[in-house]
Amino acid sequence: MKKIQDAQIADKKILVRVDFNVPLLKNGEIEGDKRIREALPTIQYLLDNHVAKITLVSHLGKPDGKRDESLSLYPIANRLAKLLKNDVKFDNPADEYKISDKISLLENLRFNPGEEANDPKFAESLAHGQDVFVNDAFGTAHRAHASTEGVTKFLPSFAGLLIQKEVEKLSALLKDTEHPYTVILGGAKIADKLPVIKNLCSRADNFLIGGAISSTFLAARRHHLGKSLIDTEDLREANVVWQSLIDTPNRNLYLPKDIVMSISIEKPDDIQEVDVEELLQPAFEDYSAVDIGPNTIEQYQSIISDSKTVFWNGNMGISEVRSFANGTVEIAQALKELSQNNEVQIVIGGGDTVAEVEILGVESNDNIFLSTGGGATLEFLAGKVLPGLKALE
Repeated sequence: MKKIQDAQIADKKILVRVDFNVPLLKNGEIEGDKRIREALPTIQYLLDNHVAKITLVSHLGKPDGKRDESLSLYPIANRLAKLLKNDVKFDNPADEYKISDKISLLENLRFNPGEEANDPKFAESLAHGQDVFVNDAFGTAHRAHASTEGVTKFLPSFAGLLIQKEVEKLSALLKDTEHPYTVILGGAKIADKLPVIKNLCSRADNFLIGGAISSTFLAARRHHLGKSLIDTEDLREANVVWQSLIDTPNRNLYLPKDIVMSISIEKPDDIQEVDVEELLQPAFEDYSAVDIGPNTIEQYQSIISDSKTVFWNGNMGISEVRSFANGTVEIAQALKELSQNNEVQIVIGGGDTVAEVEILGVESNDNIFLSTGGGATLEFLAGKVLPGLKALE
């Protein structure tokens, strides 16, 4: 992978793909600016090396190729200016926001259908007038879009500092690591997680499963989960993965011992803490699994406390409903304690999951790394080729 440190950039015009796909509140305000802050080291590196101009490009949300003012990068431009300590006023709407005399941010890439279609003409238009391309958007590296893969056909292309750090930290999880090595997986899409389990099964010692994907695993083991979210198309594959792991010496896949169930997934309603053995009969058909139970939390915390390497992606319950976030919070707290008391290697990926540990005041340090990738992180650890990275070779 070609790195920005190897590029001749002095007095050059630099096109930089960043990932400013930050969460927004209903009123349009930025909920969390981690991804904007993560781009600052590369921007500062370019400034320190006396580039002529920096043009930043990013997407925000899913506007489906149409202009949507609720997904304008205008508030991101304002936040970036404040982080760079520039007092700049913007015209809104516009196609380009001036951050400083040397820095501009173009409007949401996905307002143009050519971005996701990887249209060569759109990619060429991004490259027009530029001298060098720098990709620093790891969160979109698994997408072959005009701004991640297409533009590299028109400009000398290099990896920014954030992408380099992401690749370094994630690559370490695919090599010889300190043991015990524990992988924690939750969230909703088991199809995204099964390839990770398959690729890490020869390296990791423990797999701790929560969230909706645990419902699919339990359903595959003939448990009755009522109205819980279950990926019926992946039941057979989940059972195959489960069986292969339990048949492998020194490999353990842990499913919840107990789960929290509720009549409603939007609010607490007739909450039940249910031992999974009770689910071998259809006794909770009107309920949905909303979190892992206290016995599961205790077991998972114990395994985490003995671990030397940990990867976590996906929350343990429906954590956007705070009454269903206890499992996620407790796992986050366990990892925070582990990172403070031991020389360990912890990587946490996925926006919702990273947000939970950030609530506890956890930041990336020598022992813990908060990845900016969601799908990109999972595909990397599943051993897949990421087009955005391949294009930088």
